[in-house]
Amino acid sequence: MLDSIGIFRQLARAYMCLVAMFASLACAQSELQRPMSNEPDADEALQLIEKTVGLTVFEQSFFADRIASAMVYFDTVVAPPDYSSRESDSCSVFDIEVLETPDSAKGKSVAMFRFLPKRVGVVELPSLEFRSESVSYRTSLHQIRVKEPIRSANMTLSLQPVKRQAYVGEPLRVDLSWDCSLNAAALQALRLYPEFFSDKRIEIVIPRNQDAKNQQVGLPIGGRRVIASRTKSVVDPKHLGRITLPLYLRFTEPGTYVLSDTRLECALLADPERDFGRYAAHFNNGLFEAVDSSKVYDRIYTIAPEVEIEVLPLPVEQQDATFSGLFAPLKVDVSVTPTEVKIGELVDLEIKLTSSAPHGMLALPPLNQQVNLRERVLVDGNYQRIWHDQGTSFRTRFRILSTTFQSFPSLNLQIFDPQLGTFQRYLTEVIPLDVRPSDGMEYLSLKSFEGAAVTLTNQPEGIWHNMEANVMNDVLNALYGMVRAGFWPLLAFGPLAFFLLRPWMRERRRRAIDERYRHRAEAYAAFLQEPAESRQKWRAFLRFMAVTFDASDLSWTRSDSEHALHQIGAKPADVERLTAMHNAADAEEFSSQARQAQFKDLDALAKRIMRLAAKGVVSVCWLAMLLPVLSTADEWDEAERLFAQALAIEAGSERSNALYQDAALKFQVASSTGRAADAWYNAGNAWFQSGEIGRAIAAYRQAALCRPFDQNVADNLKTARAMRLNDVPQAQSWWERLPVNWLRAIVVLLNLLFWFGLLVLVRYRHRYLTMALVVCASGLFIVSIYLIHEVVFGEQGGVVIVDSVYGKKGPSYAYSNAFNEMLHDGVEFELVEQRDDWALIQLADARRCWLPLSQLQLIVE
Repeated sequence: MLDSIGIFRQLARAYMCLVAMFASLACAQSELQRPMSNEPDADEALQLIEKTVGLTVFEQSFFADRIASAMVYFDTVVAPPDYSSRESDSCSVFDIEVLETPDSAKGKSVAMFRFLPKRVGVVELPSLEFRSESVSYRTSLHQIRVKEPIRSANMTLSLQPVKRQAYVGEPLRVDLSWDCSLNAAALQALRLYPEFFSDKRIEIVIPRNQDAKNQQVGLPIGGRRVIASRTKSVVDPKHLGRITLPLYLRFTEPGTYVLSDTRLECALLADPERDFGRYAAHFNNGLFEAVDSSKVYDRIYTIAPEVEIEVLPLPVEQQDATFSGLFAPLKVDVSVTPTEVKIGELVDLEIKLTSSAPHGMLALPPLNQQVNLRERVLVDGNYQRIWHDQGTSFRTRFRILSTTFQSFPSLNLQIFDPQLGTFQRYLTEVIPLDVRPSDGMEYLSLKSFEGAAVTLTNQPEGIWHNMEANVMNDVLNALYGMVRAGFWPLLAFGPLAFFLLRPWMRERRRRAIDERYRHRAEAYAAFLQEPAESRQKWRAFLRFMAVTFDASDLSWTRSDSEHALHQIGAKPADVERLTAMHNAADAEEFSSQARQAQFKDLDALAKRIMRLAAKGVVSVCWLAMLLPVLSTADEWDEAERLFAQALAIEAGSERSNALYQDAALKFQVASSTGRAADAWYNAGNAWFQSGEIGRAIAAYRQAALCRPFDQNVADNLKTARAMRLNDVPQAQSWWERLPVNWLRAIVVLLNLLFWFGLLVLVRYRHRYLTMALVVCASGLFIVSIYLIHEVVFGEQGGVVIVDSVYGKKGPSYAYSNAFNEMLHDGVEFELVEQRDDWALIQLADARRCWLPLSQLQLIVE
């Protein structure tokens, strides 16, 4: 019985399982046949329960340009609403995010979203619908009052420049002032961002505040955190009072700049709960803090009117390439430590700039470009910038390389004076030094220091002293001047001398090879030895005539003399005089009543007869040009006196440099009236001592033209060239660098040598002499062709004589720079073309650029 019951129960259970399985299959099939849709069908929609939920808004103050946020809790898990319900005419809802909160007592899920009012006034938030599986939630209507920023009558803002006209690069002070008679603790979230802070043409520097600590206040402006000055109100100490901040503007381009309206805005709390500056730190005041969304506040603002500033360009024609932007008024103090050193030791250098411009706008030009420091000093180009209350101090170090550097010279800085509108020169004081040798060495070579741009001269005692004027120098000047001034006469002298001396040379040769001709010459010599106006003189003359015309001296008659003189083209007067002498001699000899014959001027007559065929006149007028014209004693003596005064003054001072320059100019004047080589050499020494390397090179080159083989001139020129900062490789061959005057001298020398050799060849016929003459003629032809080429197509040399200048791609400052680096004084070139006030030059490496003629000195050959 019990077993039957158990079996029945098991059958019943199996039947129920089968029924359940078929039911699940039927449900699955119906689900597959139903169309896919997120929308509930009509039956389902009828089953959703509708509920209204309230939302919570975080903010207490609303503005049309400020985003607010809200949240809603639900007792079930919901899905976000569709996008069509998120917009209205007065408000936009976005960033809706639904989060499940199973452990929260407020609900199973929460929706957080943000919204932005579109207008001012009363704004109603859109009603949003959220759905769960069984409930449709709709947010209740919520109204807010949207406010707008208010221009406050209790505060003003101004931007006041110290002047409305400035120059490019000039620091211009603009004072910002903010006056506010509101409670400082109620002010938060300051927004102050002037538009000109974003102008790339304007550099803005805010100087360090030097007021007392209790007068300093932190201020956010233009994305920066700065310290301004605060003056509290006398009426109510809780008021903000006046905040002032100096701004320094530097404009990079000329033109008219308009600093547009500047808006200052901040939040004004309705119920401030704390002080304005709670902590000692300047940047912890309420102006830097964001407004608490749970607080009620207004937004207030004020506007500073626009400011127009005219920016003028700097006069480019006066500006040096090393100008670093220093403007007057300016004070420069230089200190050197220690003042007693050995060469090669490091010396500390401090240059203190005092200026009305702020620390960030003061710069110092590279000291290695100071002409007074190039020769014997190696300066570290890395400066340490140190702020001080009136400007900036620059600290660096340098090494003294020569014992001739016995004082730190005056620095020469170019500054611009905005009041005068011109560039000025600022000169510092000279600092005496005691520089001693190190290990017996008087100098150190720049080549031992990596990165040095120039090399030091091999002469430890410096340049050679001035030359003294003496007779030998005058003779040398005369010889070289003879080649320069009398080039064409000397060139013509060779062939002229040849043709004039050719009869004489032929006669000498004839005497050597012709015995009869030698007899005639001996007869003439014997004639000259007889006493004048004697009977023996006449007989010797007849013998000379007979031998000269190949006749017997015993049979020479009057008719023979007449015939011979007519044959050689003698003057009729000479024929008559000789005939008269013959008649008188015959009468005295054959008649007892005749008077004694007079034999006058036989020497002159014989000489004319001897040289009648070779008559000619040699012009020697050009010899006057070969004589040295002595320079006036006044110019030369004055130049030497100025040079001596400069030597006696402290080296490196501006006074000594001025005396050296005056002496150099006097020597150059003296070179035009005589002693050109000495004058240019001494002028080069004076320019070198004054630091004018470019002018010194030009003067030494002029002296080298007069004294091409003078070792002192060559050594000093090499020394001056070693002081140049620019390293331009030499691409020309030695023969391409020969001066035209040297070529002329070579042509003259070869020309004289050729004609002299030709004369010698007339006398001595020899094969080796002929070969030498052919070689000389070939050299003369080659050098003459090259001289003609240089005269027609050659270029005039020159030297850059200013501290530094940019080479341009065209004859104007408007053209771009030809090189990234500047050309410094001492760079040598050849003049290719001259156009107005500009010159196209070619450097030693064949590169070209344009430079102003006023910054060059051309070599006069």
